Amino acid sequence: MSRSLNSMSRKGFTLIELLVVIAIIAILVALLLPAVQQAREAARRSSCKNNLKQLGLAMHNYHDVYNIFPPAGTIAGFGTNMDQTNAWPWSTKILPYIEESALYDALQPGEGSVPRSATNMANVNDYLTANGGTKEQLLSKVIPTYLCPSAPGPEYNKFQANMGTLMYGVNNVLFPVPSATIKAQSMSDVTDGTTNTILIGEKALYDGPRLSIGAVWGNYKTCAGRLGIISGHAEINTPFDGTWDAANNCYLENNPADATRVAAFSLHDGGAQFAMVDGSVRFISENVNSNPAIGSAGGSFPCSGGAPPCAASETVYTYQALIYIDDELVVGEF
Repeated sequence: MSRSLNSMSRKGFTLIELLVVIAIIAILVALLLPAVQQAREAARRSSCKNNLKQLGLAMHNYHDVYNIFPPAGTIAGFGTNMDQTNAWPWSTKILPYIEESALYDALQPGEGSVPRSATNMANVNDYLTANGGTKEQLLSKVIPTYLCPSAPGPEYNKFQANMGTLMYGVNNVLFPVPSATIKAQSMSDVTDGTTNTILIGEKALYDGPRLSIGAVWGNYKTCAGRLGIISGHAEINTPFDGTWDAANNCYLENNPADATRVAAFSLHDGGAQFAMVDGSVRFISENVNSNPAIGSAGGSFPCSGGAPPCAASETVYTYQALIYIDDELVVGEF
């Protein structure tokens, strides 16, 4: 009888056995968790890459129709001075080519300026306060193609009046400040070759330790400067040097000359993704050879002596050469 009781009492696990099993499970979870996180980031990165491909295709389709890339900004059509606050940006011009034709038709970008009326908004510095059924309300719409899942920034950009977030910027040399003489550029202006010239780059919205203020798709210049661009004035993944102006829902730069507001920026490890003019998408390391004169007038030039053409004795900076469209430089591997 006692022998039978003893055998019955030994059918369960001992405390030590349970602790061993729990420890093994904890080790397995610890080993698997990084792999799961890497797989998720790979999927997010792939989604960002696909968005860049879609935007590159949209630019090509626009160019096929108009034989020119969309202007960086317009007010009331092609006026004599389009470099203004509340001008319509390039990102509104390509809406029909990213399956947003209804939004394009409702906004009619290019007619007048971007609406920002106190009649339609409780706070003209906050598009989330816009009345229903107004154009102002439409300008806070979330457009998935303009977002990168790797960047945990919100869908509304508090640094630019809570308009709909844009996490990509166009090459500021290919999309220059619009004026009476230069309104927009075409594929034929890219004499350096479409494979070695940047069209669009990542520009994350990330309100974290390494701040990046992104852009908005509905306004060329919401606050002090235009933001839907990337520039060689700042190296890849340079954090924004400034703060949030809570009173006006804008950004404040500590040193505007550093141009950190227009840095290409991503949350991918080691660099950022770029769509080239030929439509391909490349990942470029944040350690790519870049002009060290950041914050100076010559900080965006592709050669050490200043603006191109470059002398044979000058140092060539790969990142800035990829942004310039007609520097006649031979770019190696990047």
